Amino acid sequence: MFRLVRFAAPAALMVLVTLAGFAGEAMAQAYPSKTVRIVVPFAPGGRVDGIARLLANRMGAELGQTFIVDNRSGAGGAIGSDHVAKSPPDGYTLLLASAGTHAILPNVDRKLPYDSVKDFTPIANLVEGFTFIGASPALGVSDIADLVKLAKEKPGTLGFATSGVGTYGHFAGELFEISAGVSLVHVPYRGSGPALTDLAAGHVPLMIAGELVEFAKAGKVRVLATTNERRWPELPDVKTMKEQGYPQFTLHSWIGLVGPAGLPADVVAKLNAATSKAMNDPKILEQLVPLGVLAAFSTPAAFAERIKGDRDAYAGIVAKAKLKFE
Repeated sequence: MFRLVRFAAPAALMVLVTLAGFAGEAMAQAYPSKTVRIVVPFAPGGRVDGIARLLANRMGAELGQTFIVDNRSGAGGAIGSDHVAKSPPDGYTLLLASAGTHAILPNVDRKLPYDSVKDFTPIANLVEGFTFIGASPALGVSDIADLVKLAKEKPGTLGFATSGVGTYGHFAGELFEISAGVSLVHVPYRGSGPALTDLAAGHVPLMIAGELVEFAKAGKVRVLATTNERRWPELPDVKTMKEQGYPQFTLHSWIGLVGPAGLPADVVAKLNAATSKAMNDPKILEQLVPLGVLAAFSTPAAFAERIKGDRDAYAGIVAKAKLKFE
């Protein structure tokens, strides 16, 4: 009896090890087995929020699980980003990151509670964002030259709205002041949604953001320029900042999906594949246009390089603009 137990034990142990391996493999294949949260570090109603909701619906259908959008705004996107950085790396808490939260803000806020490279796992870049300088029709300007003239006539009085302190729009506005030699007033909001509402109502004269296309078509906003290298396809008459005499306004804006550092490779691969299908879905591509973005999908490795590269590139520009997070 003793011998039977002695020789049977290793066999039983092998069975247990094998079963454990199958169980681990099954758990990996089962992802996602519960609701996945996509954290948007801005208030509802803006471009990042809109993309998140399109993505959540498509990925939920693709992976057979519920994906919800969790808005955690504040501090230019730092609050929501930090929440994800400190979440368990299990794939159930993700972040829709942007050039603002991961390339600009780390250069502006030296006390930022997260490292945009070390504390996150890149999953995929999703879109290239177009950013516009828009004005209330009541302001009476039609291009950048008009705006510069008016700003010089009324220094320190014209306010420009953005989705928050330390965001891409804030950065672009500060750089515009330096380049044009004008003095504007930054009016930060807790997201693009409320800022757009005030711009359309004429409560703030200017805004630098990507969600201005539909407002421009409706006649509620006059778009003066785009900060991208090329003109926006649906506003072909709107010139770039470079075309209007400001070559330094060739700026990169992007939005992508990341998770906490240490996200398992198989989870990253599954999420990357799902986002790839979403960014190639004709229905989603059509719905991206009003948000001022074009699909620009990438692999996790390429996205990681973009985050680090843009963070380094913005460091010099932020220093020149002397931006400080307050």
